[in-house]
Amino acid sequence: MALVLALPAGLWAQEASGGVESAFSLGGSARALGMGNAVAALTGEGDGFFENPAILATMDEHEILTFHAPLFTDTLYDSVGYFNPVAPHSSFGLAVARLGVSNINQTQNNVVALSTFSDQQWQGLAGYAFRPMEGLDVGGTVKYEFEQLFTYQGSGVGADVGLLYHFSDYRPDFTQIGYKNITLGFSVSNLLQPQTKLYLDPSVPVRVFRPALSYLYRFPSSSSELWLTAEGEVQEGGDSLVKAGLEYDWNQTVYARAGYDGANPTVGAGLRLADFELDYAFNETGLGSINVFSLTYHFEPYIDPLQTQKMSLLKSVAQGYTQAKDYDPAIRAWQDVLKEFPEDGEAKNAIKDLQRKRKNAVQDQLDLAQSAMSRGDFESALPHIAQVLSLDPGNKAAKNLLKQVDQKTLLSANYTKGVEAYSQGDYALAIQYLQVVEDADPHYRDVEHLYHDAQSYTQPLQTMPKDLTALYAKGVDYYMNGEYQKAIDAWETLMQKDPKNYLVRRNIEEAQNRLKEKAASPSQGAGAPGGAP
Repeated sequence: MALVLALPAGLWAQEASGGVESAFSLGGSARALGMGNAVAALTGEGDGFFENPAILATMDEHEILTFHAPLFTDTLYDSVGYFNPVAPHSSFGLAVARLGVSNINQTQNNVVALSTFSDQQWQGLAGYAFRPMEGLDVGGTVKYEFEQLFTYQGSGVGADVGLLYHFSDYRPDFTQIGYKNITLGFSVSNLLQPQTKLYLDPSVPVRVFRPALSYLYRFPSSSSELWLTAEGEVQEGGDSLVKAGLEYDWNQTVYARAGYDGANPTVGAGLRLADFELDYAFNETGLGSINVFSLTYHFEPYIDPLQTQKMSLLKSVAQGYTQAKDYDPAIRAWQDVLKEFPEDGEAKNAIKDLQRKRKNAVQDQLDLAQSAMSRGDFESALPHIAQVLSLDPGNKAAKNLLKQVDQKTLLSANYTKGVEAYSQGDYALAIQYLQVVEDADPHYRDVEHLYHDAQSYTQPLQTMPKDLTALYAKGVDYYMNGEYQKAIDAWETLMQKDPKNYLVRRNIEEAQNRLKEKAASPSQGAGAPGGAP
């Protein structure tokens, strides 16, 4: 409203000078009237086109808007508008409105009816708006007005202009409360005044200045929105009004509205099904009640070719994850589509479908895990539990099942992997798996032997203390000379000092075997012990 106060003081005069109020001030929709006709900064649809042509630059879908208002003493107001986006932030609009009374009796001496005639006024509008710079929309309208009363006719041409300034166009900004939700508007109706002359004096509609603002809040957890609007209407040399309105829409389906048109309160409601929206508004005036209706058809959203490429790329990523049944990445990818294109129905349906399929997959895997657990087949249960947790990391049932898995299942898995690595000669990997089992249960199967035997293959001699290394080398010399008993004695002395040295223990076992073989075959020679370098 600071814009209203900033206007020249002369515009606040209460008497119109050289002009009359426009016959078409009722606007073009029941939605606008339900919000007190404070729509000069209401963006996104064509309802405010009659008040501010710059609104055309905010439309991103085609729209046909019809409006019907029965007024007083058989007077009807009707209008139809068509709005067509042609580029990003660029649209044109056409509208026709009629205000008139038909079948008025022409009488003789105010008694005898001779014929009937009509009193009607027509207005045709052609507007265009575009965005010359970031955040600023500019629009203009050329209008043609025609008036007929009985056999008298007159017509004239005029023009309107308008501006809009957006603090932000980024949709996520509107889910937070702040100044970025605000749009400022300003328009001048009848900047060029259309003069119609029926008989002697021309009828000149007064210039009207409209500073306005709107505030849009989008509820983060739904598709619902709240609009708040305010507008000043200042007639050149005449009256001034302050109007306001609000609109709440639930899930872009049901609408509730209220407003103040500068003199009286207004209320309204709307219902949108698919592409059709039916609106109603009620206004109590000094001459009686007004009930008006409008029907809007929305179709063919305009998408910038660059935006089309972006959408195609985002959707191809999402579709790839969807086909691979990677539910979480797929849902996130479709959510990325919605961030850029909030109205995309394919993305909304895909997310719902993926969430349903993920829920079913989690339950299926949970059932399989519980079935395996009931049979005591813990090893079979583990992959199903892991699958549940990969799909739903916070699943409490899966976490409880995981806690129930017997410790021996984990030992068995590590033991199996350790034996496999040992058989392939990968002793370092075998030690990693077998050590888990050794630490938890040293008596599990033959883990002790396998673990320490694997160690004997990897333990370097240089890790032994110097005195033990000399004792070990002395045993090797005895062994190489065929003096097996002396080798055994030397190594057993070493074992007393290092009982966990399984390299030496294996050499002792081999020397004992050679000693037995020598006793059986005195001619057999010596060879290097199996563990010796």
